[in-house]
This record gives sequence, C-alpha cells and structure tokens, in this order.
Amino acid sequence: MPYKNSGFAGEMLVAAELSRLGYEVLIGNVGSRRTVGVDLAAVHPATGKTVSISVKSLKSRNAFLINPDRVKRDFVYVFVITNPAGALSEFFVLSGRTLLRNQAKLWRGYGANYKYPTRRGIQWRRLEPWRARWGEIGRV
Repeated sequence: MPYKNSGFAGEMLVAAELSRLGYEVLIGNVGSRRTVGVDLAAVHPATGKTVSISVKSLKSRNAFLINPDRVKRDFVYVFVITNPAGALSEFFVLSGRTLLRNQAKLWRGYGANYKYPTRRGIQWRRLEPWRARWGEIGRV
C-alpha cells in the first residue's frame, strides 16, 4: 500500500540518520514565528551547537518545490527522496548559504524570477554533489 505523507516520512528518516550519526535530535515544528520552517533541530555531538534543519521530501525522483526567497542562510536543508518500501532513501544535505550561493545553477529558470512562486523548485539531479554530505551540518 503506498503511503501519502512523504513529508512526515522524510522528517523521521532524517531524524533517524542524524541520531545514528551521534546528533541529539529535537523533533517538531511547533513554536513561534522565529521557528517557521524548522522541522528538526540537531545538536552537534562534539560542539553542542544547535542547528535548525528544514526537510524537503519526495516519494520518488522529481523536483523539490522550494522558493529561494524563503531559504534561510543559517538553516541546513536536507532533501530526501524516500523511495518505495524496501529501497534505500537518498539524502542531499546543504546549508541555506550554499543553496543561495548556487541559486542560478540549482534553480535555473525556476528560481526567484519564475512567475509562479509556488512552483519554484530544484530538480533532484542538481543536488547530486551534496549527496549524503552530513558534514555540512557542522559548518553552519
């Protein structure tokens, strides 16, 4: 039976992977206006620094809908392709700073100047250089 909530599945997969890597993970996106867009918070095991994480999920390889105007420089963005049950999930990890620095390359014609803001996005293939780059979290 296919699942419908790839967003929740993606958040749980990212939380599990971060936990496996030694991070303390705080789950939930409830809070004030300052926490809008925060799906998880991760506490670095060595430094104790807390990082805000936004998770973007797809059930299969496609385009991730994300508006560059809403990207926060000090967040980490984890893009997840959850894939069907029994298949491994795919993770792409970038800082908001990196996303914005590579905006033209990542969004191409579907970025900030695309006339339909709700359809702005990144094709999953363009994220390939950041596949499983969990070390990016420690650089924020």
